[in-house]
Amino acid sequence: MISQADFITNDGVRIHYYDTKTTQPPILAIPGIGGSAALWQKAIELFSSDYRFIIIDPRNQGRSARTFKGQRISRHAADLNQLIEKLDLVDIIGIGNSMGAANLWAYISLYGEKRLKAIVDLDQPPKMIKDKTWQYGYQDLTWNNYPSYLKADFGTGIATHVDDAMFALAKKEAQSFPYHPEENLLCRINHAEQDWRDVLIELKKPMLVLAGKKSPFFDYHFAEATAKLNPLIKAKVIPNCGHLIQAEQPNLMYKEIINFLHN
Repeated sequence: MISQADFITNDGVRIHYYDTKTTQPPILAIPGIGGSAALWQKAIELFSSDYRFIIIDPRNQGRSARTFKGQRISRHAADLNQLIEKLDLVDIIGIGNSMGAANLWAYISLYGEKRLKAIVDLDQPPKMIKDKTWQYGYQDLTWNNYPSYLKADFGTGIATHVDDAMFALAKKEAQSFPYHPEENLLCRINHAEQDWRDVLIELKKPMLVLAGKKSPFFDYHFAEATAKLNPLIKAKVIPNCGHLIQAEQPNLMYKEIINFLHN
């Protein structure tokens, strides 16, 4: 059973979150841009026997408030920090899909790693813009076409089948709480221009990178390139999977994360 609640950020925005409220070790999950908790239902089922599962709906997404304020990764990190402090979470396993992983890296950059036990990155390279130093960015995004390239609609990122019931739930959620990408474009732009390699090089806590082999957004080879930044980073490629690993291959995701946490 998962409960739902809201909190108000220090800039006055209502943020919605989900919490199984057990005494087990906490997992804090963050959806990618435009996403919500709806496509994490299988993950909740898989992890909830051994972990407390918490999911945040980032501002402008899911059931959280729509606002012009804070369309930047640093503000998303501040929202995470407020939730973590509100719930007094420690030894957190942070799992971020897409921009959700960047939110975790921003949190580490601003607030440190002391409340974290481990990090899991679901299909998000540390750098989105291709240049001479990094070849595994977002599709064909370069400094020459940034930021205009980001105005296009690139779809959901799903490349394989998603459980019918979960997909129906996500569709209903999207109809009830629609996401407006044009109103959140500044967040996408701010997300795209970041380079988190300096944070990952200095990581003191272990991190697992899972890449979807069929991701339409990223070349899955980014996972191995990311692992080379720090010996504490491990990389795995999930076969028959697109960008939304938690929805497309929840069982394989669960297996890889459990192996990572127990080894």
